[in-house]
Amino acid sequence: MRVERLTGRVLVDTNVLIYATLAADPRHRQALEVLTLRRQPGVELMVSVQNLAEMYPNLTGPRNQPPDSPEVARDKIRSLSRLRGLTVLPLTLESVHSALDLCVEHRITRQHYFDYQLVALMRREDIPVIVTENDKDFAGIDGITALNPFH
Repeated sequence: MRVERLTGRVLVDTNVLIYATLAADPRHRQALEVLTLRRQPGVELMVSVQNLAEMYPNLTGPRNQPPDSPEVARDKIRSLSRLRGLTVLPLTLESVHSALDLCVEHRITRQHYFDYQLVALMRREDIPVIVTENDKDFAGIDGITALNPFH
């Protein structure tokens, strides 16, 4: 399956959102193309508040050179969260509990918890597809298809 042929409910992962804000990054154009899917009939493009929150430490941290200032990072995140046609989904206690159960079931530890928190949200919201650079992190999870727009 290719990103431009997607239909239905689709979650956009944090890395795609970050690249959409970094004009000098070689993945910028593809990330923007993912966000234009929100204008395509038959596509419901979504992000989680978790995705938006994860952007801040990445934009202001050492992996982003030069790092964004706190003000610039805040403005980028707020701007994305207000895009028309992009639904921002809340993180609920139910999703946290479901994610914890999935982590126990799959023996997940450390930072990988956050991938499973997205999986719990996707299952709750009946979202079958995530667009992410980290497609391997979602491989083998029943009911979830991960597409990498950067290959």
